[in-house]
Amino acid sequence: MCSSFVCAAQNLMLDTEVPDTSIAVIGYFCKNDSMMFRKTYSKIKVEKGDTIVDDAYTEDFLIVVTDSTSTGYKMKLIPVAFDYSEESDSIHRIMQVKLSELSKDLVCEFTTDEIGRVQNIINWREIRDKMKVGIKGMCDTLYSTVPFLNDVMPRKQVENTLLLRFSTEQGVREAYNELNELFGLHGNIFDIGDSEIDTQANGYPMHVTASIGYNPIENEDNDFDGDYSILSYSVTTVPIEDMLDLGLGSMGLMMTDAISDSLANHRKEMLDSITAAMPDGNKNIKIINEEYYSYFFNGWPKECYNQKTSGYGLGERIETTHIEWTMCRWSLVIPQDEDQPSHNI
Repeated sequence: MCSSFVCAAQNLMLDTEVPDTSIAVIGYFCKNDSMMFRKTYSKIKVEKGDTIVDDAYTEDFLIVVTDSTSTGYKMKLIPVAFDYSEESDSIHRIMQVKLSELSKDLVCEFTTDEIGRVQNIINWREIRDKMKVGIKGMCDTLYSTVPFLNDVMPRKQVENTLLLRFSTEQGVREAYNELNELFGLHGNIFDIGDSEIDTQANGYPMHVTASIGYNPIENEDNDFDGDYSILSYSVTTVPIEDMLDLGLGSMGLMMTDAISDSLANHRKEMLDSITAAMPDGNKNIKIINEEYYSYFFNGWPKECYNQKTSGYGLGERIETTHIEWTMCRWSLVIPQDEDQPSHNI
């Protein structure tokens, strides 16, 4: 996430003077500040007018600043609630239920620098060890519930692939993608106004349209002078062949060798089928990424929205992540010779 913006933004140094024509994403947090967020996630496919839900859930979580120093902040991400959609397919639903049962009491402790950029997951080893237990329990339920699953995706390969994800601090950090959504743009400066650029995303051409500016005060209880937002619409062009190989490679990690080899053997047929369904014989897939980030004047995130749409001719794949604040309590940053009021929305 956030890739559309970082490519066009200037990295912020503390001694950088920010011009009036730019906005710097900086977190001015205080000890005991807290914010509640609600994350809504969905992954669907649309084929021949039918919408199929692969995965969908809603989770509430609290972020609390536990310490504030001259070099940065310590924070905690505390799970509050998790609800999975009954529309999710059975495999995803089983995985969600088991993992949510484990993670409901699992607090993620992390640090940021003085600007608000995430630095480290303090208790990543604790998270890793608890996820080992959770993944085993999830696989126990999954493979006892879904007949013949082991014939297609051997349990050992699935379990090892999932465990590998949490084997390092970086892997644990990537699993908490909420942190990247909320704090991924901190430490960057953006020019106010509308812009349009052509750049590269992982080696593929990407066209980005962005709009950055201050938000109007629409609700005096929830909006403040100085709140700002960043909006981006990007289109990345990727050859169908590359997208297919990426998908086959990912599936092959967990499938039996026979099925993985069978998919590879039918690669040309699959490629021809997708290409034939593309309009005007187009051999490229357009990946559309719509991103919206809104912040309070002090750098606390208000809303993060990201929707990725891929059209394959046969249909579309749409993945949407939406995080928005539901409650906040923080101390306003004001000059030291004045009283420091508490703000509770």
